[in-house]
Parts: sequence; structure tokens; C-alpha cells
Amino acid sequence: SPTFYLPLFYKITFCSGRCTAALLLVLSAVPIAYLISLERAVPSTHVIYYHSSGFLRECAKWDDVGRRFLVSFMDGGGIGEVVIRDSDSDDSEVLEEVILIKDVDIAGNASAGIVIDRDRNRLLVAIGDMVGNKYSALAAYDLSTWHRIFLTELSGHSKEISFADDVAFDA
Repeated sequence: SPTFYLPLFYKITFCSGRCTAALLLVLSAVPIAYLISLERAVPSTHVIYYHSSGFLRECAKWDDVGRRFLVSFMDGGGIGEVVIRDSDSDDSEVLEEVILIKDVDIAGNASAGIVIDRDRNRLLVAIGDMVGNKYSALAAYDLSTWHRIFLTELSGHSKEISFADDVAFDA
């Protein structure tokens, strides 16, 4: 029977494709295994666990006066709070997120960055359209009543891409 010899580079190319796939599989498994081990490990610092009413949370800010975390919702917009219990309560207790603001004027947009303006007793919220990047706004809410103080559209009526992601202010 005849024997065929392929050039050496041909064998390397065939082998390297399979070897590359196997190598990529092993290399991708290592970081995933590391992340899983980090998630299952006991944290070295104090951790607060809470049940969320949604999936995506962009920002969390500590409200020292209200002894709570205020969180912004990426999925549909809004603001929630996670109230911290007294220090003598059980650390393994899972806290609940309570929805404070679901504004119909910004429905369908994401509430991204938030900042507490303590001097004016208000919460500033950056709002943006995550899908189309066609709407951006800044809203302010009273920290006592949660009534909206103002809603200012930043994107205008242009067709340019716009997404308000964070808030900063100079007191």
C-alpha cells in the first residue's frame, strides 16, 4: 500500500488547532474556578446580604442619617433602600430591599449614578436610556417625602448618543 507523507507544517497546523482549542478550554476554566472559589469562601470582612426586587443594581450610597443604603435600579429605573438593623442583630440575617421611587416619567430608563445632597435634603439621580442611548436626564428627589423636586432632560432633541451615568456636585 502506498504511504503518503504530509509536509511537516501541515501536521503542525492540524495539531495546533486542536491543541489551541484544548488550551483555551483549560485557560478559561482556571479563572472561572477561581471566581467560584472566591464566591464560596467566607468573607474576611463584614458583608451585608439582602434580597433584591430586581436583577441589576448600578449604584449604592450610604445614607448616614437614615442608616440605610440607597440603591439605583438599572432595570426600569427607580430607587430602593436597604435599611440596616441594630448592631445586636444576627449578621447572617438577610435584609430586604424596599422600593422607594418608581417614577412613571422615566419608566423604561435606567437610574444609574446617585448622590446624596445632605445640605439640600435631596437625592440626585442620573437617568439614561441603556438600550438606545437616546435619553439622559437628571432628577432630584426629597429625602423625606420622596417627591420629585425636578427632572431635567440633558439629551435634548438631537439624535446624538447620550447616556447619563453618574452624578457629581460641588457643595
